[in-house]
Amino acid sequence: MKKIRNVENPFEFETVVFSFSEEQILRELIAESSYVAKSLVGQSDLKLGWSRSIIFSEDDKPFLSRWLADARDEMMRALSAYLSDESVSSETALVFAVFLSRQRPLALDESICHQLERAIVHHVLNQWFATKQPEESVRRQLQYKGAMSAVKSDIRLACNRRPHRPTNYF
Repeated sequence: MKKIRNVENPFEFETVVFSFSEEQILRELIAESSYVAKSLVGQSDLKLGWSRSIIFSEDDKPFLSRWLADARDEMMRALSAYLSDESVSSETALVFAVFLSRQRPLALDESICHQLERAIVHHVLNQWFATKQPEESVRRQLQYKGAMSAVKSDIRLACNRRPHRPTNYF
C-alpha cells in the first residue's frame, strides 16, 4: 500500500494503491486448495492426480495468468466508481488504486487490502474448481461476492459515507 496522509482538510481524498503479486496470490491459492484437499479427501481414498496436501500446483500455473486477468477485469468493473487512473496491473501484479478520504480509520486500509486479496483468491478458485468440484466452485463464487461486498462497504466507510442499506418502501 502506498499512501500520503494530510489531515489538514478532512474532505480531501488520496489515492491508496493496493498491489498483489502473482507469487503472493499463488501462495494463498496453494494454502486454500490444500485446506480443501484435506477436508474433501479421506486418508485412504485419494482421487487420481490428487495429493493430500496440494491441489492447486505448478501444473496449473499456465492457467493462473488467465484466471488472474479474469479476476482483475471483473473486480475493476465492480469497483470502477472507486478507482483512480493509477490502477494499472501488469502481468505479474494486480493493482487497485482507490480514492479514499484522507481522514479515515487506518484499520480500513488493512481490511480493504485483506478483502481484495480474498476476492482474488476466491475468484480464481471458483474457476479452478468449476470442473473438479462444482459444489466447491459455487461456494467460492459466494465467498467472492461476500468479499467484494465487504470491500465496497469498507471503501464507503473510508470515504465517510454510510454503507448502503436496503430501503424498505412499505
